[in-house]
Amino acid sequence: MILSDWHDRLEQTERELGLDDGFRFVYGPAPTLEKGKMAFLSLNPGRAPSGTIARQVADSRGNSYEMEKSTTRSPLTDQALRCFSFFGFKPQNVMTGVVCPFRTPIWSDLSNSQRRRALALGQEFWAAPLNREDLDLIVCCSNEAARCVTTWTAAKLEAEASAGWGEIKISRYRTQRGVPILTLPHLSRFKLFGRPASEAAIRVLMGL
Repeated sequence: MILSDWHDRLEQTERELGLDDGFRFVYGPAPTLEKGKMAFLSLNPGRAPSGTIARQVADSRGNSYEMEKSTTRSPLTDQALRCFSFFGFKPQNVMTGVVCPFRTPIWSDLSNSQRRRALALGQEFWAAPLNREDLDLIVCCSNEAARCVTTWTAAKLEAEASAGWGEIKISRYRTQRGVPILTLPHLSRFKLFGRPASEAAIRVLMGL
């Protein structure tokens, strides 16, 4: 995977879609795409925090959630870091990213046609990393990210459980290569990690 080629493609597609907030696919260094044992994929990046490069395919500094924990206002940052710790992974070793690379303040800012083109790029970009045989776990944050990843990996639903938030569910899928997928509601809206009832549900669902 040549990231410089992807940078050019994303810049061109951003112009064609009439977007101007920037992009990022990988919330960490490029080597995590080949070596990270855990994958964590959310929906799309928000606006770049102050002092952050708005347009980059991967974050060479380290895991973006760790690098930007003092500058971002999203509660997702804390939840993502807690998630990594919950499963026993250091942030710098997690293959972290988004299914849609283009930055927007909120997901609904993208039209249906913009989403289709962006997610088509996501499917192409993540095809090889998500189908690695040496992955131990894939975690999806948000229903849209989960739909994308389970479709792209031809995963089958195995079990569901209550997330501890009313009727909100968490699910366990498994890819054709046997990798478990945990699908979660968007962690910027629903706090699961650090919340005993929700963590207990995740442990039971994942057999921990």
